[in-house]
Amino acid sequence: MNGEFSLKQFLLLLTGMGIIIGLGKLLASNERFTWRLAIGRSIISAGLAVAAGSLLAFIPGLSQMALLGLAAASAVLGEQFLEKVIHLKAGGSQ
Repeated sequence: MNGEFSLKQFLLLLTGMGIIIGLGKLLASNERFTWRLAIGRSIISAGLAVAAGSLLAFIPGLSQMALLGLAAASAVLGEQFLEKVIHLKAGGSQ
């Protein structure tokens, strides 16, 4: 055993990490807590964390630890920041 997670374990880890980050961002903000907002943020952050797995298509051999770090970063930055970066890289204006 080399200390690597199975695919199923790793996807669950990415999902759980995204959910925790999403809830943490909500609790640290000044927004009024509602269950709808908590569930929505959790789903979005979990999706962003799991989507980071697509980096393996561009960087084969990327370690699970590096992928976890990139997944955490994408969950923390959020969808609005990533949308702006993609828009700017695609040649759009601010």
